[in-house]
Amino acid sequence: MIVVRPFLNSDPPKLVELWNHQPISRGLAQPMAVTLLEAQVLAKPYFQPKNLLIAEIEGKLAGMAHLVLSGPLLPEDLRTGIANLPIVLAANIPEAAEVEDALIHAAEGLARETSATSILLGGTSDPGPFYFGLAKGSCNRGALVSDTRMIELAARHGFDRAQGWRVYSRALRGFRPPVDRNQIAARRSLNVMREDDPPFASYRDACIYMHQHRTRYSLIQKKDSQELAHLTVVQMEAFSHLRGVRMSGIVDMDSLNACTQVQAQFFLAETLRQMTEEGTAVVETQVAADNEVLTQVVDTLGFEVIDELRLMSKPID
Repeated sequence: MIVVRPFLNSDPPKLVELWNHQPISRGLAQPMAVTLLEAQVLAKPYFQPKNLLIAEIEGKLAGMAHLVLSGPLLPEDLRTGIANLPIVLAANIPEAAEVEDALIHAAEGLARETSATSILLGGTSDPGPFYFGLAKGSCNRGALVSDTRMIELAARHGFDRAQGWRVYSRALRGFRPPVDRNQIAARRSLNVMREDDPPFASYRDACIYMHQHRTRYSLIQKKDSQELAHLTVVQMEAFSHLRGVRMSGIVDMDSLNACTQVQAQFFLAETLRQMTEEGTAVVETQVAADNEVLTQVVDTLGFEVIDELRLMSKPID
């Protein structure tokens, strides 16, 4: 019999063991440690133990699901009416599907007790308030297509695809910015400025990124010092340890939507060049599947698609 209960203070070592026995294809940084779980989840000022659900079979941990309801933990446009399930995990046991189903039913029951009218599975459109750098690379914003168990779970429970992003990766060894007339002209009129550990833009961002080193790159017009766009690069230490190279993630690619394609290509290329100089070996980012301009920019600069993320939604009856 599967029993679902709220999180207890004695659970962290068990959750770490569950996490570390998940397949790499689920997009989790492994191995996890209790200190990482504490920093990225349990110590967040908005963490509510009652919303971290634990599934047990005969007293043994069989799975977990984390329900995020409201407040600063969601982007401003999602703070009312939306509940979010960024993580649903089951142990690698024959009853895994039944465990996941029980966790989903329990989470939906909790969400119905609030003002939520729909529930998101796998993350939010912006970097989520938990698990940054521990799940799904540079932004925990959906279910990885390669995670077939999560995709099947969504189908079983009537979740529909709401948004999608392609996950891109680029090895920076030997990277050189492309040179053509347009890029030379852009270099004459634009500067790229770098700022290490810039001030946090909001309380929410401070809570998400407080344990990561961040670098902000700004695209500035030389003639009037106007900022056209910015990119925030965050070191992903857990994935760096997993893959054996220094990895960073660009977390706000949508800022480039304010640029022309030439400006965006110049800005991103110059950012990659500076990242190479400071020792980053691999960079990852995510681009909306329907953003043709940014897709062309990252393709031109040699990024490769390594996966796809799907954010899925379901109305709560």
